[in-house]
Amino acid sequence: MDNQNGLWQGGPWEQPSPDFPDPPAVRIPVASVSRRPVLRARRKRRRWPAFVGVASLVLVVCLSVVLLDRYFNQKLFVQDRFPSIGEEVRQDEEYDRTPPSIAQADTGTGVTLSLLPSQGEKLDYIQIYQQAAPSTVSIESALDRGYSSGTGVVLTQDGYLITNAHVVAGARSVQVTLYDNRILKASLVGFDPVEDLAVLKVEADGLIPAQFGDSNLLRIGEPVAALGDSLGYRSTFTDGIVSALDREVQVDDTTMILIQTSAAINFGNSGGPLMNQYGQVVGINTVKIVSDDGSAEGLGFAIPSRRVKYVADHLIAGEEIKAGVFGFMVYTKPVPEGGVQLQSVEKSSDAWTKGLRAGDIIIAANGQPVTGLQDLTRLKLGLGAGDAVTLTCLRDGEEFTVDVELIEA
Repeated sequence: MDNQNGLWQGGPWEQPSPDFPDPPAVRIPVASVSRRPVLRARRKRRRWPAFVGVASLVLVVCLSVVLLDRYFNQKLFVQDRFPSIGEEVRQDEEYDRTPPSIAQADTGTGVTLSLLPSQGEKLDYIQIYQQAAPSTVSIESALDRGYSSGTGVVLTQDGYLITNAHVVAGARSVQVTLYDNRILKASLVGFDPVEDLAVLKVEADGLIPAQFGDSNLLRIGEPVAALGDSLGYRSTFTDGIVSALDREVQVDDTTMILIQTSAAINFGNSGGPLMNQYGQVVGINTVKIVSDDGSAEGLGFAIPSRRVKYVADHLIAGEEIKAGVFGFMVYTKPVPEGGVQLQSVEKSSDAWTKGLRAGDIIIAANGQPVTGLQDLTRLKLGLGAGDAVTLTCLRDGEEFTVDVELIEA
């Protein structure tokens, strides 16, 4: 965005950048001292202890604490397979975008994700947890050089699950632990590393599907909660609020539009649910901002359920996902009487073909009033290239309507 002329310059998601400096580089090892703004799943590798050369000292220490050490190591390994004493945990500098090499499940089955309106009485946090826990699963992926762990959400009673793509990327096998502690092998329905979403399938019946709500109904300051396997501690439940909406976050050279929350999200939460006051899943937790000095707190992010539905429906249908843009730029400042004004229109866009020109004012999209850029941004979360939007516009006081197809970003 040009601060001098107030123009929205567009971009992959056609969303103006927030007014804070760009974060530093994303991909650096956990052991480094510098700031790590955006982190995803941890990859675990077993490494030899650094004190091999002083075996006598180690022996004395081990003998003195062997019972306690054995107890805790066994407990952590059996429950969550997190590293024991003597193991180093580090983050890969580059994240694998390779689909998991596991069995492929059928696509085109007609399964879709439904977004429910907010209804009924608001729940307290105990009730939210009780509603969400049976619909949340633990996921462990075996890699060539270790493993990756995360969380998933049940979509259907017959075993469709959704998680982050980075949780299962490059996996040779994926196993899912259900709420009742059953452990099942998962097959792959669909995988999109750019959207950071994947759909899995396990052979099961009688699962409890999560209720998905509409992320477009969220408001800043609204209470939310996150659930997942934080640092290997299964079914960790944390509370917070919606800190920001439509937040641009740069992840792996891709700009994602995410929900920002103060609910604690840690390694292992990836792919788990972010829930509203009605216990509905309104986002899939994906990244957080951390720093080695501990100065960054309460900066977690989730993929809005509107985008989750669009991606999941296309993955299950076996269709390619293409991000779409309108093909025009608008002034960031809303028009006083309502709407946003076009500053320019790309001649290669369908908007130009349908007759939109600079100076036109968009006052509604798909019948809903447009009061600012956020309305167009949230609308596009559920759309992709080739999808059409009905725009109601004003030109010289005359109102007209056009159906405009989004073009590929």
